[in-house]
Amino acid sequence: MLLNTRRRMLGLLAAAIGTSSLVPLVPRAFAAKTAAKTPECFALQPFGDWKGVATNTQAGARIGQIDFANPDTCDLRGEIQVAETYDAKLVLFGDPEGTPLPKDFLIKPDNRLMAKNEDGTVAVDEPLCGVCTDIRDDKVSIVLPLATGALFRSAKSVEMAVKLGDAKECRFTLNCEDLRKALDWAVERKEALAKSLEDEKCTPPAKGCFLTTACCEVLGLGDDCFELRTLRRYRDEVLIAMPEGKAALAAYYLMAPSILERLPQEERVTLLLSVYARFILPSAVVARLGLYQLAYRLYARMMHELAREYALDEHRPGLPAGR
Repeated sequence: MLLNTRRRMLGLLAAAIGTSSLVPLVPRAFAAKTAAKTPECFALQPFGDWKGVATNTQAGARIGQIDFANPDTCDLRGEIQVAETYDAKLVLFGDPEGTPLPKDFLIKPDNRLMAKNEDGTVAVDEPLCGVCTDIRDDKVSIVLPLATGALFRSAKSVEMAVKLGDAKECRFTLNCEDLRKALDWAVERKEALAKSLEDEKCTPPAKGCFLTTACCEVLGLGDDCFELRTLRRYRDEVLIAMPEGKAALAAYYLMAPSILERLPQEERVTLLLSVYARFILPSAVVARLGLYQLAYRLYARMMHELAREYALDEHRPGLPAGR
């Protein structure tokens, strides 16, 4: 049924344009003008549970969803981000029906952050909110102490734990060898991307299971389908030329993989089909008609809804990137 709806919409689009051969997404004069504008450079690469993240200015590694050793007794979700300097941040998301994360609760001294050396000795045992930012009822960002950076630099693995009140510890283990590989790769890619930017050869990442691609794959559509071609061209010829276009793309490439990681597996296909019908196809159609601001708003609304549902930073814009 959804494929039939797609055929009807594309048929109406062809009729509205007046030809079965669709005209270019943007006028040639505008395309020529924007072709000289160089897009921001991005790259992602998995290393075990870690993903190396590189732009032409930054390098780091992250785990979008931590696997806790005791998920049945741990009412938290978490992600971790590590910069090339080994400065790190742990982001925790509370269960709205389980463990709350309001500020007056988080700053209590009996809430602890712990890390152990490989021999089992305790290397870190500090108040959880030594340095906490972005505190909400369902989220907190925790700047990890310098001692964890030293462990990340040298240990094979680090066992960490979060203790909230009377609840059992939420324990997880980080593979530090994979982390170092991810950071080494990201630093090298940052330098290469900066060189690409100088040479005006930078292009957004061509691979990776991002939202538009994931939705189209569920429907059995190919990599050159109307939706992907249209939104990629919108990205490369329109969005990148906007004043905040590069920042929007950077946010999208950081957010989209996390959203996909957090989609419940048992509902993944249904959710992606819904996203396609409500946002992807309409965005592509209106972009094809030249209604660029409407395409922008539709895709941004999709990203904000998904960010809110899957506990990502709502203030980070998620905008059309064609992937």
